[in-house]
Amino acid sequence: MAYVVTEACIKCKYTDCVEVCPVDCFYEGPNCLVIDPDECIDCTLCVAECPVNAIYAEDDLPEDQRQFSALNAELCKVFKCIVEKKDPPADADDWKEVKNKLHLLEKEFPPGEDERNYPGGSRDEKDEDGLTGLDKLLMR
Repeated sequence: MAYVVTEACIKCKYTDCVEVCPVDCFYEGPNCLVIDPDECIDCTLCVAECPVNAIYAEDDLPEDQRQFSALNAELCKVFKCIVEKKDPPADADDWKEVKNKLHLLEKEFPPGEDERNYPGGSRDEKDEDGLTGLDKLLMR
């Protein structure tokens, strides 16, 4: 059973949880974090660190947050691993109490801010086998 980052993280993206994770299973997107369910060791350390209570054990997800289990598994494949605490967005506190933020989830970085975690390091540059980082990601 892995832990899951839910809707409360969207537009807040506090990274206190990252600092306590012993296995570096957090991945950073443009406006939220996700947990790689294959890397999470169920240590529970991140849960208490999240200032917006966005992290749940998969078995304890509220009914209206269950889709985040699949979203975490999907997005950890393209977001970049984050291993150190960062400052939250300037307007994070404005979003702490906001509900129903799923429509605000950004799955891709804006042009010029592409920090996705493509295998081989580049989305479009081809390696010696003629494969791009995106090709390799899709083959996983």
